[in-house]
Amino acid sequence: MNMMNPQAEQTLPADSIDPRLLSLAMAFVPAQSFDTPYEPALALSRGTIFPALDKPFLGEEAVPR
Repeated sequence: MNMMNPQAEQTLPADSIDPRLLSLAMAFVPAQSFDTPYEPALALSRGTIFPALDKPFLGEEAVPR
């Protein structure tokens, strides 16, 4: 065993991908269709001007017990 680099003798399984070849992250952003935006006062209270992005936080209500 190489004591200078303990990982030097480790090999990847034949069906794996070398992690050095992978990107750190990759984003996927779906296309958003344009809807009629909220009125300014409603948008301010909802936190978004776009109805499609209006996703209220349910907190513990969304967790089944």
